Amino acid sequence: MKYTIVLLSLFCFSLVAQDKEFIDLVTTEDGWRAESFRFPKPFAPDVNFDGVADVRFTKGWGDKDSPQFWSYTFTWKILLEKPLTVSELEDTMQRYFDGLMNAVNRDTTITVPETMALFTSGSYTSGQLNYKAKIRLYDAFFTQEVITLNVTGHSELCEQSGLSIYMFRLSPQVIGTPTWEYILRTKLRDEVCDLN
Repeated sequence: MKYTIVLLSLFCFSLVAQDKEFIDLVTTEDGWRAESFRFPKPFAPDVNFDGVADVRFTKGWGDKDSPQFWSYTFTWKILLEKPLTVSELEDTMQRYFDGLMNAVNRDTTITVPETMALFTSGSYTSGQLNYKAKIRLYDAFFTQEVITLNVTGHSELCEQSGLSIYMFRLSPQVIGTPTWEYILRTKLRDEVCDLN
């Protein structure tokens, strides 16, 4: 079992390996694991933004018995001519997670179920457009079962550069639980628009 876990860890690292220079867009408490990358990724080549991503994993992200299981955040800093619509966000998430789960899946006897994403846009406050979503995906990493993630997010424009920031927080836990209180303490850096 340990051998399988080590192999899976090495494979996952090769899929989402950090760029040589880490892209640090958010602040977290101690204990979060951080990864960053530039678009596009080999497993999702048609998610071809011009930009970068900063991904943060809770301490319990990979522990099926933890209330923090599959709880994490990701932030994009991307060049867009216009903001992504709700349907474009849904399509992007579906293509991203389908690519990732098919790349990670090792059970050749199954067809990985397609991801389903349902986004709604909410209030526009302080220059941010807020989102809520549910993403139903196949967990090829740990359970080999379909799971549903609750998602909150927001987007904002860096006016001087024309870059857009999209930050998402995801967890199977119900919003309002202690896990969500922990996730919500992850914040964008004040100088996020100035970072390369």
